[in-house]
Amino acid sequence: MTPVCVPFRLDAAARGDALREFNARAEILWFGFRGRFEEPGLSVVTLERLEPGLLGGGGTAALNGGVISAGFDAAVVLAGLGQYAAPAVVTLELSVRFLSLARPAPGLAFRARVVRSSRRFAFVEAELSDAGDPAGSASALASAMVAPAGA
Repeated sequence: MTPVCVPFRLDAAARGDALREFNARAEILWFGFRGRFEEPGLSVVTLERLEPGLLGGGGTAALNGGVISAGFDAAVVLAGLGQYAAPAVVTLELSVRFLSLARPAPGLAFRARVVRSSRRFAFVEAELSDAGDPAGSASALASAMVAPAGA
């Protein structure tokens, strides 16, 4: 993923409020996701809890493709929440490219960054990779367009 990103528009306090609400959402809790912001403009979603039903990708103990898509959706929405003072951010478009099996690891995370934005929508790029992987290769990539709800 390219290191270029749009810095967060919201200040730390507003991002903290958005993050608390994001992490309390029913679907985020159900999947076992946990989000966080990293300066200057990175949103990170990790798997805090790995239920057996989340596995099965490629007939192995890898993350299921649907779970990967849901993780990317969560990460790109979180990236949008760092940009917009809105109660919700919606995904308008999400494209996922699966590159290899995503095997569970402590450093496995969805990382998303806004690469271009306006007041009405933002373009986001994301990757699923293991921070502990010395090769640093991504298991999947995504691109998305998100918007503040009601925009």
